[in-house]
Amino acid sequence: MCVCVLVSYIVYAGMHLAPDYNPSALTRSRKWTPTLTSGRVRGSYAFLPSLVFSRLRRLEFGFTLFAMRAASRLAAQSFRHCPASFGASLRSVSTVAPSMFRGSLLVAVRGFAKVSSVQGKIEVPPGGFVTEDVKIDMNASFGGSFARGVFAEREIGYGREVMNLPAYCMYISENDRQPLREQVLIMTKEIFSKVVYGTPQEQHYVKHRILSLMSGGFSYFTRERDVFDFAEEVRAPGAGGAFRNGSSFLMSGEFSSYDLQKLPLIIEFNRFEVDYRGRRGICLFPEASYLNHSCEPNVELSITYNSIKNNFFLSARAVRPIREGEELFINYMPGNNLPLSRLALAMKKRWGFECSCVKCKSRAVGAVTVVFVVLLIPIIVYIRRFIVERTKEKHRSL
Repeated sequence: MCVCVLVSYIVYAGMHLAPDYNPSALTRSRKWTPTLTSGRVRGSYAFLPSLVFSRLRRLEFGFTLFAMRAASRLAAQSFRHCPASFGASLRSVSTVAPSMFRGSLLVAVRGFAKVSSVQGKIEVPPGGFVTEDVKIDMNASFGGSFARGVFAEREIGYGREVMNLPAYCMYISENDRQPLREQVLIMTKEIFSKVVYGTPQEQHYVKHRILSLMSGGFSYFTRERDVFDFAEEVRAPGAGGAFRNGSSFLMSGEFSSYDLQKLPLIIEFNRFEVDYRGRRGICLFPEASYLNHSCEPNVELSITYNSIKNNFFLSARAVRPIREGEELFINYMPGNNLPLSRLALAMKKRWGFECSCVKCKSRAVGAVTVVFVVLLIPIIVYIRRFIVERTKEKHRSL
């Protein structure tokens, strides 16, 4: 009797209490978020774990919204009541103070879902190759729950190469003990030097291609002054470098301090780990970072070192036929045999999202079903034993 009541309650909760959600109207981000409406789902056989998960997501959504409003209000008040420093030039006040205010607000409300300025055809990088059969799109009917993705404009056959890219920037660690933070800062300095002393084409590539990539993690700079101290280390070779360093370039307004603060976060989030003669390193392939993740990908990546060109090259090939309008996916963690919980934790820590592909969803449903059955069997055994004992007592009384 108790088992029937429990099962009935679970079915009723899944059919009448679960919030409505629409897969095509999900938040366009790499982090799955249910759409909260006032409607109810009719005829869907969702079970209790989905109900609990949706309630927790609603609580998290409310708390995040409250924290964002409080942070923006506090930042606005602190900026409004902050007096300007005496002795500072007009240029330094107009450059440093507004960027500090804008940076604090953007860091407070920053998420993985953002409108991207990169759409349409992928521009071929120097020395690389990108097929014309793919494009970047953000259409809701195509993009699903992702902010941006790469889609096929026409059918792509099995084994066809869609990308062949040289590493825009790479760094091989000196030893195994060199921390990732130091490697990222070295690459940041190299890319920023291309902005300061590079050609207009290199400056355009960094501003419109690299800075449009997603970022994540904790800030590498704690103060605005730390950003300018880091930029001051970027100097041109020769005596004239003292008059044209990175700090003066920031003060000129051609490149904001907030962009430089965001650059190491972009490198850390979009890095590709490589191995060169037993030493580990990191590379940056901006065009390949447009590809989203799936545990059942239709594109496979391979990174090799070209000793003639002294650079790493990334090749992306289709592992199955891809239909027109289908999104191209890669596996961010290929060859892993982690359990579902550890895989979700690793991806959450590295990229800030949990995989919601069909394979992971089926594994999650199977795990919940097994746990539910394991917990239900002892209850059924106990109830059966109780009924048998009561029946025996009735027979004895007769």
